[in-house]
Amino acid sequence: MRCHHCGHAEKVPAACPQCGNVDLFPLGFGTQRLERALTATFPAARVARVDRDSTRAKGAFAALRAQVADRAIDLLIGTQMLAKGHDFPRLTLVGVLGADNALYSADFRATERLAALLMQVAGRAGRAGLAGEVIVQTDFPNHPVYEALATHDYERFARELVAERETAQLPPVTHVALLLAEAHRRADVDAYLERAHAAAEALAEAAAVTIFPPVPALLARRAGLERGQLAVQSARRADLQRFLAQWRPVLASLAGKRVRAALDVDPLSFG
Repeated sequence: MRCHHCGHAEKVPAACPQCGNVDLFPLGFGTQRLERALTATFPAARVARVDRDSTRAKGAFAALRAQVADRAIDLLIGTQMLAKGHDFPRLTLVGVLGADNALYSADFRATERLAALLMQVAGRAGRAGLAGEVIVQTDFPNHPVYEALATHDYERFARELVAERETAQLPPVTHVALLLAEAHRRADVDAYLERAHAAAEALAEAAAVTIFPPVPALLARRAGLERGQLAVQSARRADLQRFLAQWRPVLASLAGKRVRAALDVDPLSFG
C-alpha cells in the first residue's frame, strides 16, 4: 500500500491490526484492479496502465506514448493524468468510472472541476477523423454536470453554478481569504489558529467581514504534517482587503518556528 499524498508505503496486512480479523477484501476500482479485470475479460487485448506507480521511472510515459503511436496497445487504463492534453489519435472510446465521487466532495468547487475534467476527457475520444464515444458511470444521469456534458452546453451549467453560489453565498458572489497552517504537531496548528482567530475577531469589529472558527483541513494530514485552516469572508472585496491589511502583520508575529502558515486570497480550493 502506498499513499500518494505523503509517500508512506507498507505491506498489505494479512489481518486487521486492531481486531485480528483475516477476512480483508479490497474495495473500490483502483487502476490495478481494473487492469486485472480487463485482462481477464479481454485476454487477447494488449492492456497498459497509466498512473503514478507505473510511470515513476524516467522515460516510462514517453515509452508508453510511443507504444500507443505504434498501435501496440489496445486498452489504456489510467488516472486523471490521461485527460491532461495528451493526443491519442486512434482513441475512440473513453469510459469514466466513479465520476460521482466528486459530487460528494466537501470542496465547493468540486462539481466545477468535475465538469472541466469530463470535458477534457471527452476531448480525448474521436480524433483523426474517427468517431468518438464517452461512457460515464453515474447514479445521477440527470445531474446538471452530466447534462452539460451530453449537450456540450457548458455555459448553461456555469450559469446554474453561479445561481447555486448566490444561494450559498460562496465565491465568486462573496470574497474569501483562507489561512492555512501546518506543523508536525496538531497542538501547534490548533494553538496558532486559535490565536489567529482571536486576533481576527478583534479586528472584525470594525470591518464588514465574517470570521469562521478554525477547522482541520480537508486533507488533515499530508507529508507528515498536521494541517488546519481558518476562513474569512466578505461580500465586498474592498472590506476584505482593508481587514487583511491589518491582519497580516499580526499573523506574521504569531507563527514562530514550529508552524508554517500561508494566507490564500480567493483560494481555488478549501484545504
